[in-house]
Amino acid sequence: MSVSITEFGKTTSGAPVQLAVLKNEQLEVHLLTYAALIHKILVPDRKGTPVDVVLGYDTVADYELNTDSMGAAVGRFANRIGGAQFPLYEEIVHVTPNENGNCLHSGLHGFSHTVFDVEVTPGESDSVTMTAHSPDGTDGFPGNLDLEIQYKLVNRGLMIRYTATTDAPTVCSMTNHSYFNMNGHASGTALGHRISVDADAYLETDDASIPTGRRIPVAGTPMDFTEEKTLGLDIEADYTALKQASGYDHCYIIRESGLRHAAWFTGPQTGIRMEVLTTLPGMHLYSANHLEPVTAGKEGAHYQKRDAVCFETEEFPDAPNHPDFPDATLLPDTPYSSTTIYRFDLAPQ
Repeated sequence: MSVSITEFGKTTSGAPVQLAVLKNEQLEVHLLTYAALIHKILVPDRKGTPVDVVLGYDTVADYELNTDSMGAAVGRFANRIGGAQFPLYEEIVHVTPNENGNCLHSGLHGFSHTVFDVEVTPGESDSVTMTAHSPDGTDGFPGNLDLEIQYKLVNRGLMIRYTATTDAPTVCSMTNHSYFNMNGHASGTALGHRISVDADAYLETDDASIPTGRRIPVAGTPMDFTEEKTLGLDIEADYTALKQASGYDHCYIIRESGLRHAAWFTGPQTGIRMEVLTTLPGMHLYSANHLEPVTAGKEGAHYQKRDAVCFETEEFPDAPNHPDFPDATLLPDTPYSSTTIYRFDLAPQ
């Protein structure tokens, strides 16, 4: 079990970026302080060969240049805010529109574009903590917000624990935007992967992927992953939600509450299986429908549409505009806290 922190490179503006490596007998995880992102996760396959199961880039400049949030910690508010505005007590807050008049992943200066500080977590031998500050008014979001992200190895899993505080009422929803392929980051399409999601319903969206407020039961639809099936089985079905998003790009309402199981994801070639666990109410399943990197990926890989899947555990998208959604308001006397675990093993044969 070990933790190391070394220099990795610099941003285009000259800010130094560090690499933190967490390693135990089962996993090796590489993290960058740019966007507090997951750069690599090495998992042994059925033959015991380490396989890197997350897509990524070789340089900081490539991460900056691409707009796919590859591996990044996303916030202050992950996913979309419709009309780039929301009510907060007696005011209407206007935030930066960056996708068809809506705010996606917090506009232009969110945590996915921030260089974090990093240290070995005090008292821990398998964990690092990254911290960053978002000033009041960043992309329109009120309040000075301080974010802490702990990455910790838990046997065969990577635990991500977010904590945020503010000095004024605001909103907060953090997620990780890693693109996963259990056959290896450069292995091509993920459509043959097997997947299950512990959700009986998903959030309906309009043509711009903004929630309408309706919860749609998955039973009897191509959106149903309550029983394991291959990702590609129904992805081209003649179904409005899939047509609108060009595949899966929807928030699933995870059953129950607390830290609990949300999904399984299995690579047919390696046998590597990932379990997603979370304390958050939703998980956005994104089948990389629009993945078109402008630079080559790690080790010269050429990533394409549907070469991976994102499992973005989250507060519901556009929650500030829907009083009946779980409340995503963050207050000075109530810190934000959530936990997600990506846990790996080999699928039963």
